[in-house]
Amino acid sequence: MTDKICFNFETEKWENITVDMVKKWESIFPDVDVVNILLKRMPLWLEANPRKAHKKNWVRFITNWLSREQSRYDDIRLRLTL
Repeated sequence: MTDKICFNFETEKWENITVDMVKKWESIFPDVDVVNILLKRMPLWLEANPRKAHKKNWVRFITNWLSREQSRYDDIRLRLTL
């Protein structure tokens, strides 16, 4: 059984995210810099938004964030082809 993903607010680091998970997200969201978002942008947002930062489902939070990022690239690509 794998441990549940969570964000440690004391160390400002993710816990229980595996290399395989990151590789999976990178394949699903090919235009997104998954590592940069996980290590820099998400922790910064979580620190800046303490009331919104305590999540029950961290995988959903991560997936939704990455999905929005991928959508931005898809929108740009669509505009360039029109």
